[in-house]
Amino acid sequence: MNIINGFLSILFPTQCAGCKRYIKDFKYVYVCPACYEGLRLLPQRICPACAKPIQSEHADGCRECKERGNEFSYVLAAGVYEGALKEMIHYMKFNNKKSAAKVAAGLIMERVDHKIFTGADMIVPAPLSRGSAAERGYNQTYEVAKVLSAQTGIPLAQSVRKIRETLPQNKLDRKERLKNLKGAFEVKDDVSGKTVVVVDDVFTTGATINEIARTLKKASAKEVRGLVIARSI
Repeated sequence: MNIINGFLSILFPTQCAGCKRYIKDFKYVYVCPACYEGLRLLPQRICPACAKPIQSEHADGCRECKERGNEFSYVLAAGVYEGALKEMIHYMKFNNKKSAAKVAAGLIMERVDHKIFTGADMIVPAPLSRGSAAERGYNQTYEVAKVLSAQTGIPLAQSVRKIRETLPQNKLDRKERLKNLKGAFEVKDDVSGKTVVVVDDVFTTGATINEIARTLKKASAKEVRGLVIARSI
């Protein structure tokens, strides 16, 4: 395998998304082993609902969750949205590096508490609008969710679709993000009584997962949990 990787690094030189050095070991595709091992975990003291780091050991949650009014039960993240992990997600979303989804799913399986899969009936990827899907050519969260489904045995279901175009979330402030997605999704399958794991790439304000969860709960889903590659802090 090392010989094959050596040939690959010569024939197809690729820079690591983190350190920008050329990769000699393609185990993690677009990230070198050193940067992969250095991907930062969330701190131990976090909000039990949204995984936001909190200062006080006596706090039972964060202010954002109280203001937002969570429709999801909780969210788990594999790492912090920074450095090599942030760049890898950008590769996957904007540079047509679909194979990075396998690495992202592997990181999730390696780092998150598998309680999130216990009793789950379906894994649902956060959907893209038709315009974004056509422009990108694929939905990166679907690619990640597909790997997670195969590894956990939980059915993959594209049960939620985006029914209107919205402004890019990364161009908006927190309040605007929360308003931007109101009514943007609909459920197209029967989710009555189901426990759903919604997969997305990044959790920033929680607007996307919360609105998807709201839509699923209106369709009588029993519980909605969120699972993301990275948590912005």
